[in-house]
Amino acid sequence: MKIEPSTIAQAFEERAARYSDRTFLMDKNGAQWREHSWRQISDAAGRLRGGFAGLGLKRGDRLAILADNCPQWVTVDQAALGLGAVVVPLYTTSGTEEIRHILSDSSARIVAIRGPENRMRVEAVLRGLPAVETLISMDAEAPVTEAPRAGQPRFETLASLSAGAAMRTVEGGREDLATIIYTSGTTGPPKGVMLSHGNILSNCESSLLALSLNDTDIVLSFLPIAHSFERTAGYYAVMVGGGTIAYAEGLSQIAQNLLEIRPTVVLTVPRLLEVIHARVMRTVERGPALKRRLFAAALSVGQRAASCRHRGQPVRPSIAVAMAFYRRLVFKRIRTIFGDRIRYLVSGGAPLPLEVFWLLAAAEVPIVEGYGLTEAAPVVSVNLHGHTRPGTVGLPLSGIEVSTAGDGELLVRGSNVMQGYFGRQEETREAIDAQGWLHTGDIAEIDSEGFIRITDRKKEIIVLSGGKNVSPAYLESRLIRDPYVAQACVVGDRRKHVAALLVPNFENLAPELSRLGLGGREADSLVHEAALRSLFQVRLRNFNRSLSDAEAIVAFTLLATPFSTDNGELTPTLKVRRKTVQEHYREQIEAMYRE
Repeated sequence: MKIEPSTIAQAFEERAARYSDRTFLMDKNGAQWREHSWRQISDAAGRLRGGFAGLGLKRGDRLAILADNCPQWVTVDQAALGLGAVVVPLYTTSGTEEIRHILSDSSARIVAIRGPENRMRVEAVLRGLPAVETLISMDAEAPVTEAPRAGQPRFETLASLSAGAAMRTVEGGREDLATIIYTSGTTGPPKGVMLSHGNILSNCESSLLALSLNDTDIVLSFLPIAHSFERTAGYYAVMVGGGTIAYAEGLSQIAQNLLEIRPTVVLTVPRLLEVIHARVMRTVERGPALKRRLFAAALSVGQRAASCRHRGQPVRPSIAVAMAFYRRLVFKRIRTIFGDRIRYLVSGGAPLPLEVFWLLAAAEVPIVEGYGLTEAAPVVSVNLHGHTRPGTVGLPLSGIEVSTAGDGELLVRGSNVMQGYFGRQEETREAIDAQGWLHTGDIAEIDSEGFIRITDRKKEIIVLSGGKNVSPAYLESRLIRDPYVAQACVVGDRRKHVAALLVPNFENLAPELSRLGLGGREADSLVHEAALRSLFQVRLRNFNRSLSDAEAIVAFTLLATPFSTDNGELTPTLKVRRKTVQEHYREQIEAMYRE
């Protein structure tokens, strides 16, 4: 699908004129869902654009947004893009130092903020950020506009800036810079990825073609818009396709929101699907033997049926008959978790464990796994219905070339590839070679049919002091398959052996803890109990049996506090930031190696 307008803002205005009073965005106010039409959002963006122009915001200026997912996010975004300004998204889970770094590095002139806590975090870092001239409250009930104090940014509200006449979008080209997205990398300070309007629109075109998104689709949005996956696939691509976006109330309300909205498309990350898988399996394991045998039989038949669908082949009659039985008796509850209209459940941001994939596929949940990175705007490949290879991240999207370097690194080339890292020419040259290939940092295999299998992260390989190479990501993915392990971080670079920091799954452990006489104890106390450590030692001994000597987990430490985005130990897509975790638990790691 070719998008004719040259900029994202022009594409939005064209769709707004076409769809007018149809619903574009939805959010919840108390117990009621509110609908916002294309015309309403377009009018609000036009008026706010006039207010931004009055502040002197112009082409190329940077405007940062610190807010959770909401219609105001889109309004501010479209208003700024329509002036040719560059939008810099901030995560609401970012720490103050990360906020300071991004605002300083991008030289943002304006910061739009939603929520008093976010405003306090921004105000805490304003000293030493002379580029920031204006703070804008995105709250519906914002305080009265304040007169700027000497040396301090002025404070405005969306209402005060939207009081004047509306302003149409300015002309622009596909090569114009649209956004700087700071990668929440697992190591080092975030780098600003420069994506043009053309980078993003080309990725929207490819995604629309692959998934056949259209104006009948409704997406439940709960991943942060600040992340490139949600921004492109869950916002811009849906916008271009004329669909509707409903903003979830929060992670704890997703189950209810799925039933209320009945979306056709949901973007998610593996961790949330792993939680669903764990709960299903725990229910089965605690059931009677007959129920366990029935589930195992259903899973076997469901996987055979899914294998036929994945290759675009008809399901054999005998399997179809069995599925009619298991669909109603076993799989119905799993399918209804995602509503009754789901066309695509798209998993991205990290590898999806195969056992999670196969459970959903067997239950006829339309799960597809994709791959991308911010530097590619971001979607590179996806497993499509009828063209799925479990364990791979699918085929590259239309217009995107892929290859591998001599060391196995995945290379990507296409109009979706970033302009570079903001203010970092040397690192840009390292990332994009003279032939235009983006070096992803991921090790991959490409089979004869073109399916891509990601096998490792190039920069995360652990090299033991004896010279052996070990993949921490591989070991972590296997460790968290254990129902008693909620999270894991494997360490050992330049050490004599591998060790692991483990966060127990105390919910799953409850029966064992009761048996050991430890029921009702706090996590801080439990992780030091010899009986619990002995339980994990036995499980790790079994875990190590299928590994090489170099990969074996020799030492471990149990942690009471889960890794989270709030403490910077997880990225917004819930991947472990290894460097941060190692810094926070330096003493525990050193103790493991002293022992």
